[in-house]
Amino acid sequence: MFLKFSVAALTLITFASIADVKSAQASGLINGGFETPGTPYQQPGTFSFRNESDVLGWETTDSQNKIEIWGTGFNGVSAAEGTQFAELNANSASTLSQVVSGIASGLEVGFEFFHRARVGTDVMNLTITDLGLDNIFGSSDDTSLFTKNYSATTAAWVQNTNAGEAPIITLGNNLRFAYSAISTGSGNASVGNFLDGVSFGVGVGAVNSPQSVPEPASMLGLLAFGALGATSLKHKQKEKV
Repeated sequence: MFLKFSVAALTLITFASIADVKSAQASGLINGGFETPGTPYQQPGTFSFRNESDVLGWETTDSQNKIEIWGTGFNGVSAAEGTQFAELNANSASTLSQVVSGIASGLEVGFEFFHRARVGTDVMNLTITDLGLDNIFGSSDDTSLFTKNYSATTAAWVQNTNAGEAPIITLGNNLRFAYSAISTGSGNASVGNFLDGVSFGVGVGAVNSPQSVPEPASMLGLLAFGALGATSLKHKQKEKV
């Protein structure tokens, strides 16, 4: 009876852990390629200033509350991914951000994104902030989990990741993932810092620390080991009888 209970309990724990991992991996920002809602959102070879509400998932601090979207090929610049991308410096040196929820405490998160300059060398900053128990940005219980400036030229898109950085470990509250314009090669606050192909969450980018949650494959191995051990013990008990 005890063996049956142990195997059943191990099975339950295993699949619950797998479900937790899958749920965590599903958590993250949306519309990282600025593709949604899609055609005719922005035709190739054109650009427009879109209302913040038109660009799914993203919030802006732009002076006119606009997000600048380019269609691939406009001014000779192709999208890094898909057919659209954003310019961080829209009407002003702005911040594009998303608030991500649903990632449990103690997990490592990572990121990937493409950055390119419009003129000369552009610089942007990425900051990831835990919003504390009140889940409000700018309050006293905010905790900065990561911040770094990134530069790029007009030569090509540069893909940046969290590889080689200190592990970014979640605290269990909402997370604010934000790109802020720092400087532009043009010297114009409304010209610079292209952004595309943004990803963030558990299982994204590089893993810089031991997994805080066992991988599904590891858990399945543990289940198989437990079941094998239980079967072996049961067989030995039969031999004694």
